[in-house]
Amino acid sequence: MNENLIDFDGFFKQLETKAGEIWDEILASSRLVQAVENGTINKALYAIYMIETYHYTSHNARNQVLVGTRSGCSAPYTKFCYQHASEEVGHEKMALHDLASMGLAGIKDESVVLPHPLLETESLIAYLYWISLTGNPLQRLGYSYWAESCYSYINPVIGKLRSTLGLEDSQLTFFVAHSDIDTEHFEDVKNIIRRTCKTQDDLNSIAYAMEATLGLTAKMLDAVYVDYENFMVGKSTRCSFLSQMVG
Repeated sequence: MNENLIDFDGFFKQLETKAGEIWDEILASSRLVQAVENGTINKALYAIYMIETYHYTSHNARNQVLVGTRSGCSAPYTKFCYQHASEEVGHEKMALHDLASMGLAGIKDESVVLPHPLLETESLIAYLYWISLTGNPLQRLGYSYWAESCYSYINPVIGKLRSTLGLEDSQLTFFVAHSDIDTEHFEDVKNIIRRTCKTQDDLNSIAYAMEATLGLTAKMLDAVYVDYENFMVGKSTRCSFLSQMVG
């Protein structure tokens, strides 16, 4: 496929349609999202979610920079990977800040040791490393595409979460700050797709990775709720330190 013949606007529309379909399914079926929508979420459930967010976010800069080390990367894409990876470094600290702001003592001074990530979280992390190191180097852009543009779907959920738990923006820095940062990042992602995609395989690889990583994220959300249920009935001590948030 000649790059001049690629209908990028049409491709982006296809991605947005597919991402919308997957998000609609997630928002309708996720018990975690339903707990937010129904106003039954508590700080312990939100904390378990933020712990998993911390875990996978702490790897995003690392796996993205690995893409840029591959011999198949063009100079513009290598530069993109390095720049965006550098801008993602430390974002997981916002998740820790938000946990601490809700009263979880010991997070900032590390006297509380966070539990090992859930298997589903590890699966998402591992898949991102896999697509960063193997296959078409451009495929990781599928993850970046939806991760940098998800706020039209999740902002209403965050708004409900804020209301139910009585949180301020200063306690939701991971989402509030990312919403502003990622607006510009999303345009960067689309621009690098336009500059680097040359073949149908490039487009297919991006689309596949977008669907796959969104699907793995949905499974992580489901696992978070199951872990919360086990915590609440005493079947799991994994997050026993969150008992201070219940009641």
